[in-house]
Amino acid sequence: MSDQPAAAVARPLLDGELVSINRAILVAAVVRGTVHSVNNILQTIGGLAEMVAQKPEAPDEVRRRAERVSFQTGRAAGYMRELSAFGRDLPSAPDRVNLRACVDRVHALREYDLQRAHVVFEADLGEGPLPAARIDLPALSMILLNLVLNAEQALAAAPDGRLQVTASAGGGRVLIRVPDNGPGVPPDRRDRVFDAFYTTGVAGATLGLGLYVSRLLAVQHGGSLSLAETAAGARFDLELPALES
Repeated sequence: MSDQPAAAVARPLLDGELVSINRAILVAAVVRGTVHSVNNILQTIGGLAEMVAQKPEAPDEVRRRAERVSFQTGRAAGYMRELSAFGRDLPSAPDRVNLRACVDRVHALREYDLQRAHVVFEADLGEGPLPAARIDLPALSMILLNLVLNAEQALAAAPDGRLQVTASAGGGRVLIRVPDNGPGVPPDRRDRVFDAFYTTGVAGATLGLGLYVSRLLAVQHGGSLSLAETAAGARFDLELPALES
């Protein structure tokens, strides 16, 4: 039996931590009661917009605007899925996720905005096949999307913005890295980037939940998400267990 005092193993929660936990629980309860209804509304709007966009007799300008409405409602639904992760207790059954297809999917979702911001997106996943990570497709897509969004926001004012997604495998783990050449994270903010409701971006531009939810999903699937020490820019490392063949 260890002589280590119990206080060294489990410490009392500080008042600030209790406030944060209570706030997260409250938000989760509210979100669970509203996400379903909001998603129904978004599906209705998006479905109608898609119908208009597919009508050949509709004027080109009308169809373009309908396509934009459909795209934006899809983005809003993505934010709803991000919020719903607060009430998610257990990960879904792991899929045999095709990582290349997942990265391509995330890139396609952000390609228009990346091009507008003159940000170069690069995917370096190696030549050979990568083992599947033990994670479900929606969770991995959400994590990667949040990491890309985070880099995109950091590069908003960069004249030669560049972000990458790289992947490697070994020792039963899959490591996905997302580096960018932006301004990086100031030392006094590094410890807070994964806090709920905290954002280093433009006020009101994000909910401050992306990195928090992403790390939560990574941990739920037996992995980790961390901010790496880099000489320039910022790099997030996502490590997940590999799915056995």
